[in-house]
Amino acid sequence: MTKKLTLTVVLSLLLGLAVAAASLAAEESDGKAVFEAQKCNLCHAVPPAGIEATTKSDKLKGPDLVNLDSEAEWLAQYLKKEVDKDGKSHTKPFKGSDEELTALVDWLLEQKSE
Repeated sequence: MTKKLTLTVVLSLLLGLAVAAASLAAEESDGKAVFEAQKCNLCHAVPPAGIEATTKSDKLKGPDLVNLDSEAEWLAQYLKKEVDKDGKSHTKPFKGSDEELTALVDWLLEQKSE
């Protein structure tokens, strides 16, 4: 291979890696994508975002997650099952990264009904 071709291949690979890393970072910072990836919609609805709970069981259905009147820190702790609300803990502990949890909490706190 010529030096010019080798340099072109290396630069193309680096550009591809940079694009993939940027895409991953954007995905991690997208609270809605985290909500869906963590399958929160099995139990919870977020109507302003067009998300409906998929469970048909009222016993398993969690509250709609709009107009939350919570502090971000408390909500993050609740999702990780570190604190309770009215004597009840969240059903499943959040399993994502700290960045994903922050994105999810920020997104949830932005959801408002119209």
